Amino acid sequence: MSYNIYVQVLVNEVSRLVIYADILVILNLYINYFLVRSSALLLRRDISSKRCLLAAGIGAAAALTALLPELPFWAVAGIKAAVGCAVVFAAFGKQKKIDFVISLLCFLVISFVFAGLMLALWTFFAPFDMVYSNGIAYFNIPIAAIAVFTAAAYGAVRAVRYFSDRRLVCRRVCRVKITMSGVTVELMGLADTGNGLCDIFSGKSVIVCRHDSVKEIIPQTVREYLEGRAADNIDGIRLLPCRTIAAEALIPIFSAAGITIDGKKADGFIGITKNPLGEGIDCVFNPKIISL
Repeated sequence: MSYNIYVQVLVNEVSRLVIYADILVILNLYINYFLVRSSALLLRRDISSKRCLLAAGIGAAAALTALLPELPFWAVAGIKAAVGCAVVFAAFGKQKKIDFVISLLCFLVISFVFAGLMLALWTFFAPFDMVYSNGIAYFNIPIAAIAVFTAAAYGAVRAVRYFSDRRLVCRRVCRVKITMSGVTVELMGLADTGNGLCDIFSGKSVIVCRHDSVKEIIPQTVREYLEGRAADNIDGIRLLPCRTIAAEALIPIFSAAGITIDGKKADGFIGITKNPLGEGIDCVFNPKIISL
């Protein structure tokens, strides 16, 4: 006797479609993992594999609602909304409200587009065997086909991101404006795809700036740390290991009120270093920091 939990749905008087809970969860874990990864790519966010797996696990667990008795529409809608929020929070952590909404919308749009592509794939393989229960669709499609199709869709998203990044770095040197407490500084920034420095909590990229180029906007606590006056008290100061062309050290980072790069809004942290970044260069950043 198989330990699998299953549901049999009568498609017609002859055929029956069997849904195995373990296969349902594994497939949804696989698919949701790539949906979250695709969202991170389009949002230009760096997320760890652990966060991605956790978010995918939440989505996969929610797929088990397909095995429950039919729920009213309001309950299905509520579950969908709660699961979407939980997935986004697990993947990207705590964000500003607007950033959270954008992340949620991006994830939902990608999910809807993928669902449409899966529906097209289903019509090609088995246009009669499908179960739709409590907002969850189960297609009777070969597992190998789903795996290959999902990976191919993710590859297409990576290709879009790759060519987008190439377009962003074609100029290499950009004009960067950073605003803090009503004061704006203008810098010459180098777009460097090799700069992978990001905040370990939010996953946001860090713009590494020369100390003397942004000294007008550096917060007092960070200023004292850089001057050596806060060596024994670094409460409230966030430090990240950073390697420049000159040396490797811990640098303080902080949020700015506003960042634009060649007139385009950017979202990230400001890191301060006293080491040189290159001739004529005031800051270095990864082009993915620029909002789409």
